[in-house]
Amino acid sequence: MQVLIELDAETLRRLEKVAPGKSRKRSAFIRAAIQRSLWALDEEKTREAYLGDPDEDPAPFDPSAWEPLPFGGFDAPTAAARPAAATNKARTRATTRGGTPPRPRVRTK
Repeated sequence: MQVLIELDAETLRRLEKVAPGKSRKRSAFIRAAIQRSLWALDEEKTREAYLGDPDEDPAPFDPSAWEPLPFGGFDAPTAAARPAAATNKARTRATTRGGTPPRPRVRTK
């Protein structure tokens, strides 16, 4: 469908800046503007309907019915998922607590 509209000079000047007639963007811009305006009107009607008939009772919520997810809902950590550096540090700490002492570092020039 086609719609013919008249615009005042100021509106046409502003429209020409954002969507020049020769760039083939003007029709898409006008369609988007109309859709956005219609959506805003629908949203305002919905808002007024909710304000006119608000929910009196809050939704029932029983936290004891919820079960916690293991590991916060994420996959359980595995030994393969840990970086090698963390594993080496753990081994070093274990040997310094009564096992074989670690070898001293030797600096070379």
